[in-house]
Amino acid sequence: MGAGPGSGQGSDPGAEPGGGSTPGAATGPADGRGGSGASGGGRFGMGRGGWLTLLGVVLLALNLRAAIVAVPPLLPELQVDLDLGRGAAGLLTALPVLCFGLLAPFAALLGRRVGIELALLAAMLGIVLGSLTRTLPQTGWMLLGTAIVGAGITVGNVLVPSAVKQHFPGRPGLATGLSTASLATGATLAAAVSAPLAYAMGLGWRGSLLAIGGLAAVAALGWLPQVRRRNTAPAPEPARSWGSVLRSPVTWQLAVFMGTQSMLYYALLTWLPSMLRDQGVEPTRAGAALAVFNLLGIGTALVVPTLAVRRPDQRVLALVVCAGWAVGVLGLLALPSLYPLWTVSAGLAQGASISLVLTLLVVRARTPGSARELSGAVQSIGYLLSATAPVLIGALRDAATGWTLPLAALAVVTVVMTVSAFGAGRDRQV
Repeated sequence: MGAGPGSGQGSDPGAEPGGGSTPGAATGPADGRGGSGASGGGRFGMGRGGWLTLLGVVLLALNLRAAIVAVPPLLPELQVDLDLGRGAAGLLTALPVLCFGLLAPFAALLGRRVGIELALLAAMLGIVLGSLTRTLPQTGWMLLGTAIVGAGITVGNVLVPSAVKQHFPGRPGLATGLSTASLATGATLAAAVSAPLAYAMGLGWRGSLLAIGGLAAVAALGWLPQVRRRNTAPAPEPARSWGSVLRSPVTWQLAVFMGTQSMLYYALLTWLPSMLRDQGVEPTRAGAALAVFNLLGIGTALVVPTLAVRRPDQRVLALVVCAGWAVGVLGLLALPSLYPLWTVSAGLAQGASISLVLTLLVVRARTPGSARELSGAVQSIGYLLSATAPVLIGALRDAATGWTLPLAALAVVTVVMTVSAFGAGRDRQV
């Protein structure tokens, strides 16, 4: 897995600026069972084992949105088949996000008890199980399967930043950028192919969701070598209590930043196709707009983490990211006919914002253990906040005569996000 115990961040001559200067940062894996890529050869300071671990992380991240993003292009048919209104249909996207918030503390606990590697394997198997369950007849099975999918993704959400902190202490920007870009890639592919799988290939919406959710089985196979290398329980490590983590202003600023950027993302993820179809855009073009929205996040997800770790203060970068969101939302509100332009702006911003949040979870934490606890706390609070967005926007659309009121509400969210992101960008640690 690359570096062995004791291969500290300072020993990596190719470490990214900011990656090895964190006071108190762990110099190797917290459990003392071998490193995975801080040093060990190659241009990027990683040996063969480190690259295999990075590939495993990328495969995991590929499945952390796909099973959710596959739903919105199929919503009109789902609503008819399951007899759902817009508010209830929004629950199919909101329920996994609610799981992100409610189950994040338990995901951190699971990682602490059984180890990051085994917990992440269980996460992928959970996505597969949930995808199977939601193809069964009746709405109840759909909701149960969606909740299981959400639980599996929650574990991945919480523990991937901790895995990056543990295995790649000298290359946090590279590892975070690739994993976040993979997350955006999975979302893009799901948005692009879910409708063609259902209609052009005749799989129906159930077959389409099953095919996309089944990709998690590939990630489980790719991650299995890491589990086999670490088949013992992790050694105890000092970890900050949740109380001390929650007392830090950094935690709350990161949580609000996480929550508001997720509110924007999941609101547009759920309702952008319906919004465009209400304006007369063809279903295929509306689905293509959602695919572009997700596709453009891949590039910014790759670039932003590398930019973020070059300096200890990320406030200017945070303001630029928030400006991209503001242009996208206000554009859809004021000039909806130019939706391709606003989709581009929002798409670039969504990849940048989630990658910036995940990078801050790594660089604001002192050790892998504190990264796990900080990630659990921030994602619990943030996703509980963001889970309201799909249902709220759907309900506002049902109550109003158009999309003006829902988009105005999202504009207010961008203001709150900007304030919290500016605070989270300050050079402080938990």
